[in-house]
Amino acid sequence: MVRFLLLGPVRAVTDTGAITLGSPQQSGLLTLLLLRHGPVPIDDVVDALWGENPPASAHSTVRTYAARLRQVLAGHPVELRRSAGGYHLVRHAADVDAEEFDRLVEQARQARRSGDVAGAASRLRRALGLWSGRALGGVRAEFAAAQRVRLEESGRAAREQLFDAELALGRHEAICADLGAAVAERPVDARLTELWMTALHRCGRTVEALDAFRRLRAQLHEQLGIEPGPGLQRLHQRLLQGGDALAVPEEPPAERPDQMPPGVRHFTGRRAEIDRLRRVLTEDGVPVAGITGLGGSGKSALAVHLARLLADRFPDGRIYLDLRARTGRPVSAHEALGSLLRSLRPGVTLPETTAERCTLWRTAASGRDLLVVLDDADSSAQVEPLLPGCAVIVTAARRLIELPTVAWQRLGPLSDEESLRLLGEIAGHQRVDAEPDAAAELVAACSGHPLSVRIAAARLLDRPRWTVSQIMAQLADDLRQPVVMHEDCKIVDEPIRRAEARLRAVSASVFRLAALADEPLRTVDDVTAMTGLPRPEARAALEDLVDAHLLEAVGIDSYRYPVLIQAFARRRAEEIEGPDRCGMALAGLVRALVAAAG
Repeated sequence: MVRFLLLGPVRAVTDTGAITLGSPQQSGLLTLLLLRHGPVPIDDVVDALWGENPPASAHSTVRTYAARLRQVLAGHPVELRRSAGGYHLVRHAADVDAEEFDRLVEQARQARRSGDVAGAASRLRRALGLWSGRALGGVRAEFAAAQRVRLEESGRAAREQLFDAELALGRHEAICADLGAAVAERPVDARLTELWMTALHRCGRTVEALDAFRRLRAQLHEQLGIEPGPGLQRLHQRLLQGGDALAVPEEPPAERPDQMPPGVRHFTGRRAEIDRLRRVLTEDGVPVAGITGLGGSGKSALAVHLARLLADRFPDGRIYLDLRARTGRPVSAHEALGSLLRSLRPGVTLPETTAERCTLWRTAASGRDLLVVLDDADSSAQVEPLLPGCAVIVTAARRLIELPTVAWQRLGPLSDEESLRLLGEIAGHQRVDAEPDAAAELVAACSGHPLSVRIAAARLLDRPRWTVSQIMAQLADDLRQPVVMHEDCKIVDEPIRRAEARLRAVSASVFRLAALADEPLRTVDDVTAMTGLPRPEARAALEDLVDAHLLEAVGIDSYRYPVLIQAFARRRAEEIEGPDRCGMALAGLVRALVAAAG
């Protein structure tokens, strides 16, 4: 491991000691390559080392420096390469203190913006602890002056941010002396004087704070001919008036919300889906996972189950927000942003506009190991403002195609094995295993739909003396031709009814009419014969039904109804399309089949 130190005398150190870098110009070449990413042309190297007055032998001297550096770095995980593009330093397992400084300052900025003042102060202290003297010490190359100014300005800004964070944490006594020293170094720096005045006042030294203002004002007049800025003048007036407003603020503890609702009992199956979604949510970048499926397929249950499985991965909290698309009165993005902001910052004053709330929400969530579940989303317009810089799970009836950053997972039916396991978990495995054929028939009638399996299992529990066969017979009657629909069937029908209501008029009519034939398999030609639609329109309608999770695509131009959904669609055809239209659809299918057979 090699570490290059630029925030002080330029050095290279390893676990076993320092590496001798050679002459100042040779160190200058190394420093230039460390500060520039990618190849540096030799003419740029010459300009950087000597400016406008290079020696006649500059190019050969650079090659000599490069050759010596290769010898110095030999045996370490660093390579100095020469190519047509110029010189390039390849750092395999080497790091640079200036880059670590920049990373820590950026992390501190994000922590402060999210309300974690203590975390910001800790990172800034670590960043400033990397300095050991004047930046690029010992390098006399031409480029070093500008780079030194840049690095030291960054250091001064970080020190000022640390003073500000320490004051916010009530550590005025600990930093008062350091602030005084900083002001002595930069006597016309108004911001440093403002911070020092605040610290002095909180330490009970208001007279000294007022004196610091008078000295700054005199120096600004003398050197620049200007007055202190309005912020500093307001601070001066508050001190003259007693300064109660400068009391140590009470910093609220960082919120780590845990809002996940209870998970469903007997969660079963979905192993492949869980594995894929887990990978999406734990990969680099800003992971956003989406789950789609018919209502009752377990989208919300899977989202909550996954959030609980990954609790250790998101130590900064888990937020749950129901966007209520299924109610027909979805939460607006404006309202949702208010809820999300209050989750992280209780008592926050909410901005009036949606755009301002969106900006504040993304700032608050940025840089945090936070998981947000946006359940039952209605549209892309509702969700897009809610996506922060942290991990998100979105559930929706359909893919929200205007959100390209979301990795979508479609929830299909449970397998027969998973359905039987779920039935047994709820109703009792002994009872289910006693009638394996009837149990298999029962879950087949439920079409692998988790909500339907749970309803069937609940019926078994409520009727302990009934056999599985009797439950199956009653359920079949209820689904085919209910005289008075049982409350259980209404619950099973409801998500299918919601999906139907969201369809285009043509797709809804196809959904109902194409279900009339007994066989569940339907082709584009079948639908054309039953509805009179042209093939492209018939195919578009069937694809729409697949997207709505009402049909399964089983091949090119072939689609299948799940048993449960076909029973619903046939009932709806009788209610909505009427007997004449239903009869015409079936007659059209018969004619097409006869013509094909002849």
